[in-house]
Amino acid sequence: MIPNQILLIDSDKYIRESLNTFFNNGKDSFLIFKSANEGLNALEYQKIDVVISDYFLPDMDGVKFLIKAAEMSPGITRILMTTILSEDLRIESINAGIDALLEKPLSISSLDSILAKIDKKNLNRTENGVK
Repeated sequence: MIPNQILLIDSDKYIRESLNTFFNNGKDSFLIFKSANEGLNALEYQKIDVVISDYFLPDMDGVKFLIKAAEMSPGITRILMTTILSEDLRIESINAGIDALLEKPLSISSLDSILAKIDKKNLNRTENGVK
């Protein structure tokens, strides 16, 4: 499998630490930040394959951040995490073209499933000369 460069944005220190432990598997490389502005700065200077963002960020909501991420890096895989999943947020995410929506608390199986889908998507893009 092709390693992914993953960008994670979450304002909760404990979530960042937990996901840091989860993603520290040696296959993927990742950057973890606490605000949307930090994430946008990283996108400006790094080649990122996947962005995982919490909805509740201190400087903008996760949907707006993921829309900006797509503008900066067209084709990037975008995942939104939220503790409160409403039908309105689901529709807003679909309309924004967000690839996946995860409800907190996260489970290892849901993260594994999402990462497997990302690996498959990125492999298909690479085989088609897109990446």
